[in-house]
Order: sequence, then C-alpha cells, then structure tokens
Amino acid sequence: MHVTAMNTLLAAPRYGFESLPREQSSQVLCFIIDRARQPEAMSRLYRIGEPMNAQALYSSTDFAEIANDGPLWLTAPWGSRLAVEATRLCEENHSGIALVAEDATQALAHARWLLRANDGSGGQSLLSYHKPSLWAALAYTAGDTSIQLFGPWQAVYSPAPRHFGKERGAWLSWTAKSELKWRGDGPAFNLPDNAAKIQARLGWLYWVDEQYAAFGKPGDDRINEITENLDLLLKNNIYEGDHLLKLASVVDGPRLETRPEAMAILQSREESFIKVEQLMQTASANPQ
Repeated sequence: MHVTAMNTLLAAPRYGFESLPREQSSQVLCFIIDRARQPEAMSRLYRIGEPMNAQALYSSTDFAEIANDGPLWLTAPWGSRLAVEATRLCEENHSGIALVAEDATQALAHARWLLRANDGSGGQSLLSYHKPSLWAALAYTAGDTSIQLFGPWQAVYSPAPRHFGKERGAWLSWTAKSELKWRGDGPAFNLPDNAAKIQARLGWLYWVDEQYAAFGKPGDDRINEITENLDLLLKNNIYEGDHLLKLASVVDGPRLETRPEAMAILQSREESFIKVEQLMQTASANPQ
C-alpha cells in the first residue's frame, strides 16, 4: 500500500499556488509553518510590512510549554505579499501546509484539536500533520474518517516533491472524501491504520527530493528502489542523515537485499558507523 500511495502522489495534479482550486472568494487562507525548518519565519514575515495575524499553534494546548519552538499559525489575504512570503516559506524545505476555511476561529480550533491523536498503542501522540509527507499519508488512509481529519477545513494544500512526479507545479490539493457533514470536533482523532507505514515511505521520498543532487539526480523510475533501500538501512540501525548521505551511491543501486555482501554487513553486530564504512568500501570495490 505504501508503494501505491507514493505512486499516486507522484501522479497527482499539481498547481502553482495562485491557481490552486478553491470554491469561494470568502474563504480564509491559513498557513501552518514549521519553525524548526524555518527559524527565521517570523522575521521574514514581519519584514513584509503588512498587518499580520500570527500565533504559535501550540498555544492554549497541552503542548504550550514548547509553543515558541512549534509551528506558526498565520492567516493572510489571498494575493497579498504576506501570503506570497508564507507560500515561499512552506515551499522551501517542505516546511508547512496551507488550508482554506470559512471561519478562521473554527479552523484554528480544529488545527489544535488535531495535534493529539490516538496512536493505536493505547496512548496518544503529537501529530505533526503540517509535514507534507504525514499530511499525505493521513489523507490517503483516513477513508470514512476524512471528515474528522479535515473538520471545517474545505481544502488543504501541501508542497509537492520538487524533482519527482509527472506533473509540474509546486503544490498538491486535498479535500475530504466523505459525504458526511462536519458537526464539530469530538474525542481525539484516531490515527488511521497504515498511516505510519505510508508516512515513512513518503518521508523518504521528500527527503531524497531535498538531497536530490547527493543521490545523483535520480529519475522517477529509481525512487521505489531507493526508498526500499533506505528502509532496509533503517531496519539495520543506520538512520543518521550524515551516514545515509555517505551511502547515497549504495542506496541508488540495486536492492540491497539482492546483494549478499551488503546484507552480510547489515546483519552483522558491528556499530552503525563501521557498517557504513564497510558498505562504502564494498561500493568502491564493486561500482555499479
């Protein structure tokens, strides 16, 4: 299913931000910007010089203690210079999403409600749905519960991978696929089955997109094998970004599970950094 979701995302229609589908001119445009990825977001927005309605998304929630480091919630008029800058902030490094709703207060209340989700373990987790890969995974797996996911949001827009996909355009558009009408938020949102697995694969897609040159500028025909190889490295305790980038030429090759020498290294009890060095030596001795 995770492969199908990735292929579906790569084939989805894309848009320039100003050409995104929307129903009514009265819709409020909102952004959720990841300040961990865009630490200069507030200063960049202030420099625009337009009136700004922004606040920490985590304020007035159970996560208020980390509000200053959490995502930024912003409303901006369509076509304003403020909206253009917020759009740019989201596009850079896949650092947020945008959405439209009829009521900004309801939209923000739902955004805060959605932060805490039942994760299937009997507990609850912070849901970082403003990450484009996670939003896509949630949208693909929500099914009949999509009305709970979207709530009063009439559409959500997320940055698309820049280097992968058949369509041109920087943005994807999402709408609820439920015929039911939203009647308010109730108990915590239930994380859909398979959402975590699909997010993991889509997360690799977005990460490789960000590291496109390091991976040799691969085409769409390579991304399935690349993400499968990254999954296998992760399962064998190789997960640090620097280590993965060192292995870019190894990852952008045949499936690791078909390479006995590579599998012997991965399944050994060596420390991760030693495995990385051994895999690099193997790749140098046996270039693809």
